[in-house]
Amino acid sequence: MDKRYTDYNSYLRQVFGCRVQKISIDAGFTCPNRDGRTGSGGCIYCNARGSGTGAFAQGISIAEQVARGKVSMAKRYKAGKYIAYFQSFSNTYAPVSVLKQCYEEALTAAGIVGLAIGTRPDCVDGQILDLLESYADAYLVWIEYGLQSAHDQTLRRINRGHDFACFQKAVALTRNRGIKICTHLILGLPGETREMMLDTARIIAGMGIDGVKIHLMYVIKGTA
Repeated sequence: MDKRYTDYNSYLRQVFGCRVQKISIDAGFTCPNRDGRTGSGGCIYCNARGSGTGAFAQGISIAEQVARGKVSMAKRYKAGKYIAYFQSFSNTYAPVSVLKQCYEEALTAAGIVGLAIGTRPDCVDGQILDLLESYADAYLVWIEYGLQSAHDQTLRRINRGHDFACFQKAVALTRNRGIKICTHLILGLPGETREMMLDTARIIAGMGIDGVKIHLMYVIKGTA
């Protein structure tokens, strides 16, 4: 049976004509839901290391992370091109000058054709999006906004630190800049019914988002 969606690998093959693989980068950023600006302790599903590799804490530079990732991905997936994926914590949560330095350290590597930035909707503004837009002519640029649910009651329960209106504002601010928008959702969050999850899907579908990353809820040691 034909799929009713376009998977990311197929999409990248259509754009670049070969296997393209994301290289996860840990640039040492933090999160406003951990440093006290928005909250402390983070979302209930996030451990102290976030989703990163720990490379920054080990003193591995962004350039070296990219170089190692290229070797690994070429061997494992026969990838021909790569996307620099800033994954750990909130990768727009720093001064623009710092972000520019980090992004461009990754983008200068041979074979990098895209930039993917994982962040929160409460961590972007016009200046940051201007910076990302400046790369869009030469690279495929994605911004990945963590949302998890369109229901404010769920966002409060998981200690998310922002509401759905904040996400809507970030999406509106990102539009018409040549930047692709991906939304992260989690299915199975505490208190959510099947209908609530389907309602989130309908809402996101109606917003014209370019991509969605679906996570199933699972429990990591040390999380609330």
